[in-house]
Amino acid sequence: MAAKGSLSEQLGAMAIVDALRHKQMVVDEHLDLPKRRAEVAQRIREYYAASRLVVDDELIAEGVRAYFAQRLEFEPGPGEDAERDKALQYISLQRAQQRAGQGRAPGWMRWLSRLVK
Repeated sequence: MAAKGSLSEQLGAMAIVDALRHKQMVVDEHLDLPKRRAEVAQRIREYYAASRLVVDDELIAEGVRAYFAQRLEFEPGPGEDAERDKALQYISLQRAQQRAGQGRAPGWMRWLSRLVK
């Protein structure tokens, strides 16, 4: 006897399984760093060869190593002074209201005020 269940349930579950499988493939691809480096280096060699440019393999390898070494580093954006000043003014106002007994600041505001002193 066949198991009961609707086709929509099966298709819904299969969609989730496929999405999870695809995510796992992407993760696996990015975790195999030596393979990724080799693939990128090969594409660079092919690009330069197609452009009829001679580039030393060691130079390509050095460039690929440097790229992969810095690709996950965080670089904060160029914050504007005016935005920072507004945030500081807001925090100062909230602190003044607290001191005046006008209520306690929400948790996120207390957290933010500790960051910017």
